[in-house]
Amino acid sequence: MTRARTLIATFALLGMAALPLIVPVGAQQFSARAKKIGSQLNCMCGSCNMTAANCSHPGGEFSGPCPTAKGMLQEIDQRGSRGETDEQIVQAFVKQFGSTVYAEPPKSGFSLVAWVMPTAYLVLGTLVVIFVISRWLKKSSSEGHASSASAKAVSPELLARARKLAEQETEE
Repeated sequence: MTRARTLIATFALLGMAALPLIVPVGAQQFSARAKKIGSQLNCMCGSCNMTAANCSHPGGEFSGPCPTAKGMLQEIDQRGSRGETDEQIVQAFVKQFGSTVYAEPPKSGFSLVAWVMPTAYLVLGTLVVIFVISRWLKKSSSEGHASSASAKAVSPELLARARKLAEQETEE
């Protein structure tokens, strides 16, 4: 072989060896629409808490989506190519998997509770804290008045007798 052929063969082999570093094996490109809809849906593989667009737990970020997420994204692409709207695609997954497929609960129906209750608990907790603190302040101020009132109720004769008794006990 000539020197040129050797160089060409070497670069070809290096290029093929570097190819897995550039393009992941089995990587599949999904449409931007599939990724957008997939980000609204949980991956239903059962071993992660990620959206279908971001699920890549088996081999890290270079392995692409897990098999379940890949199937979901392929189905989204297929349904999109058939002309279904985004809402129809999402509803098909809800029909198949139930409402747990939502990455975030819809803001309607019973799922509205998931959006309203944290705020309601925060407001209720704040009101309870304000009520308890105001009761403590009223109680401590009324105890202060009661102790000063009871101190004024001691007669001067009783006070003189207590002093005289204290002097006698300390002299002995």
